[in-house]
Amino acid sequence: MSDAERHQWLEHCLNIRKEFQRSDFQLKRTLKDKNIVTNLLNRTIDELRQQQAAVESTNEELRLQKKLVEEQSDKLTEQLHMLEKSYAELEQFSYIASHDLKSPLCTIASYAGLLKRRYFNEIDAEANEFIDYIMKAASHMNEVIKDLLEFSDINKDSVIETLDVRELLLLVMKNLGTEIAESKAQIVFGELPAMKGMRTGVLQLFQNLVANAIKFRGDKIPVVTIAGEVLEDAWRFHVKDNGLGLDETYHEKAFLPFQRISYLDRPGTGMGLAICKKIVLRHNGMIWYKSEIGNGTCFSFTIAKNMS
Repeated sequence: MSDAERHQWLEHCLNIRKEFQRSDFQLKRTLKDKNIVTNLLNRTIDELRQQQAAVESTNEELRLQKKLVEEQSDKLTEQLHMLEKSYAELEQFSYIASHDLKSPLCTIASYAGLLKRRYFNEIDAEANEFIDYIMKAASHMNEVIKDLLEFSDINKDSVIETLDVRELLLLVMKNLGTEIAESKAQIVFGELPAMKGMRTGVLQLFQNLVANAIKFRGDKIPVVTIAGEVLEDAWRFHVKDNGLGLDETYHEKAFLPFQRISYLDRPGTGMGLAICKKIVLRHNGMIWYKSEIGNGTCFSFTIAKNMS
């Protein structure tokens, strides 16, 4: 073998060795990378399993909470139904009781008046005083029954129609003609927006507020100013007077039935503002007042445009 051939053969062997070393390195590197990837995949799979377990635990907790909420919702619905039923029965009882009481009450008042007319000069002063007590109590009870019937009748008014508020206020002034004449009251209003509502209820609402303003007028000639405005989703009205004023501390109590929080010497049953609130709620609205003792009261209320 010549030197050239030997050199060529050695160079070939070196190339084979280098190629073997390179392949061995690549194999080791591949095995190492495979181990790294396998470890990463195993770790990722473990984390995914942990996350899946957490998600399943959360889903189970949410399912239990949903079931609890649904059970509570069913109970609330049932209680609401029972409450509505009880309220309807209470209103029906109130109406029937009030209606049935009117007849015997009229009998008591009639016979008390008859006794006073026939035997006024034949009985002593104390007996006359007793008869007066009976007649006053019967008259007061008659007012209570009348207000109870009005309070019960509010929900029966369900016809929604377009109302001319100025025309309603003119009717209020006619209905309160005697009170306005005796007190020389001034009822002031300008342009008022037309609105939709239950005619009887809205008429009664304005009439009660104006009547209250006249009743609690103090020593001044009563001036009642009525204004209205159109809001995006409601009509808002203000009935302002210059009367005695009403303590704002009793804001919630003032609208409860049979609550008289001041001026107990004035006539009334304490049902006027309760009737007003029920009418306003029937129209999906709110009612409130601002007042200063001795400087009058301003009652404000809204009537919702959407009555559904």
